[in-house]
Amino acid sequence: MPNSTSNKQEPKFEITKAKLSFLGTAIGLFLGVILGMITSHFLFMLFGPLLGFFGYDFPLYKRDKIKEDQETKAALELKAKLEAEELKKEEKRAKSQLQKAQKKNRENKASLYENIYTIAGFILATQKDLGPYIKNAEDTIAHFGASKEERRIAVEAFNRALDTSFDVGNYVFTYMTNIGKNREYIEYVLSVAFFISSVDGKIDFEAKDRLIDIAKALGATNAALNRIFKSNGAEERFAREFDKRSKSKDVASFDENNQNKQSNSNSSSTSNKDKTQEALEILGLDKNATFDDVKKAHKKMMLKYHPDRLAAQGLPEDMITIYTEKAKAVQVAFDYLKKLYSDYA
Repeated sequence: MPNSTSNKQEPKFEITKAKLSFLGTAIGLFLGVILGMITSHFLFMLFGPLLGFFGYDFPLYKRDKIKEDQETKAALELKAKLEAEELKKEEKRAKSQLQKAQKKNRENKASLYENIYTIAGFILATQKDLGPYIKNAEDTIAHFGASKEERRIAVEAFNRALDTSFDVGNYVFTYMTNIGKNREYIEYVLSVAFFISSVDGKIDFEAKDRLIDIAKALGATNAALNRIFKSNGAEERFAREFDKRSKSKDVASFDENNQNKQSNSNSSSTSNKDKTQEALEILGLDKNATFDDVKKAHKKMMLKYHPDRLAAQGLPEDMITIYTEKAKAVQVAFDYLKKLYSDYA
């Protein structure tokens, strides 16, 4: 059976092969014999062929050899060029296939939860009391409305990353291969991981350092990290407030190795001042914003993040999921500010 990989034809290129004809030598010999017989100087029989060879045959051969070398060089250059073009096409095809696979992985919710809880587990690996964070992890997976299998994957990822033997370098390599560089995706993953790893919007200094380390390894920008730390998980809290009443499902335990640890959260309600600041930041406003500014910002962001509009635009599922969470946070922030401004009217 012929090998399909060998069906590619090599580029055709005519090359003139340099050959010695010895025509000049033969003519010189013939003339040398004639002259030798006429003059009785038989040296003509020796010099005649030499003159014919060096005067005609060799120059002709040298010219053809130069031409052959030029054509050979041109053929090799053409072959190298075609091979380089084919290699570029192969690389482009491979890159396109990889990007399609990465996009598919980003759209997979189980993969999303696995990445969130892997990073959260890594961040919290040095914390002694996991109680408050376990509660956050359970609340978060309940908020997502994850399936039983998705919860299992998240639980295993969380506990695996808590282990001191966890290979973070291998995880980063696998993430970059399977997910790729996507700013919105990694910022969302880190935002949720921050929420799980914080109490009342505050994160332990050692946990923060670990978050920064893994975030940079995964390609997160400094601007993204600044937004996460500045908001102190506000978007995640506001999004949960949006559908808190509708989320009452039982959740899987994230504390397989810490069942006997105290899991009561010591979180306290955020002060009105802090909540107002967070609500304004979610809408991209500062403390000097008027209610007209609030209404304009709310309308603009809801148009940008509304899931129906995003779906109509043909956006991938991963972006719709992320933007839907943002839309929830924007709505709760607006509702809070609307009541606040009306109270002061």
